[in-house]
Amino acid sequence: MDKILKAAKKLKAFTIEDIVMLCDIDADMVEKFLQESENIKSCGDKFEYIETIKAEDKFKIIDKDIPSKNSDINVIEACEMFLIIKKKVLTESSLQSYKTFVYAQIIPYFRKFNLKDITVQDIENFRKYMQQNKVSERRIKNILTLLNQIIKYFQNEGYIDKICVFEVKRIANIPKRQIQILTPEQVAQLFKITNTKYSYLTPIIQNLITLKQPLNTILTGNEQQKKYKKRRIRKDFYKIKQEIELENYVFDDLRFCNFN
Repeated sequence: MDKILKAAKKLKAFTIEDIVMLCDIDADMVEKFLQESENIKSCGDKFEYIETIKAEDKFKIIDKDIPSKNSDINVIEACEMFLIIKKKVLTESSLQSYKTFVYAQIIPYFRKFNLKDITVQDIENFRKYMQQNKVSERRIKNILTLLNQIIKYFQNEGYIDKICVFEVKRIANIPKRQIQILTPEQVAQLFKITNTKYSYLTPIIQNLITLKQPLNTILTGNEQQKKYKKRRIRKDFYKIKQEIELENYVFDDLRFCNFN
């Protein structure tokens, strides 16, 4: 009797005769249906249509037991897909940190792995590898946490089985990185290198040391220009650090140095 119900829903308030005329159905059948329907309420000599929500329509059960595709997606593909997804929700600085961790540490180590083949022991070996390469404990924790996010995402999406399940848990306080201050001899060596190979850096370092202010304050230009300069400085300063054999050193530490 969907025909009667549709007509009643359209009319809202009606008589039996109204339904008989619209649907061309026997009056006794119409009356019987209206009296038994949970969507119809009798109001004197008329009837009214009432929208009812069935209990099962108030919510629904979503099957999240997704069978694993056991995909052969490799770590490089997985990381790049994950970064594209996170680009929509992360700030620019956070996204840049993710990219640095992925391209500087995760991909170089796991580049030959399919994501499904990574085990907890591989994660442990990766941690030891970073320690041996003198990556700071704080940075190691952040990199492992990100890798865990990537693996969990593809597990939850059904790409791979939930085999590599781990937690990055701090068991001791990680000390903050101490400011590194160059000796006068190291400062002289630094200027010798910049004057020879990176002349644009010399006045920047001089201002940094003299004004005792962070790099972002020293640099001139709009935000886009500053970002470009900082990327270039980070890249070149990394090469300088290797040449002078500096450990755990950042460019902004220079403002705590002195020179004559």
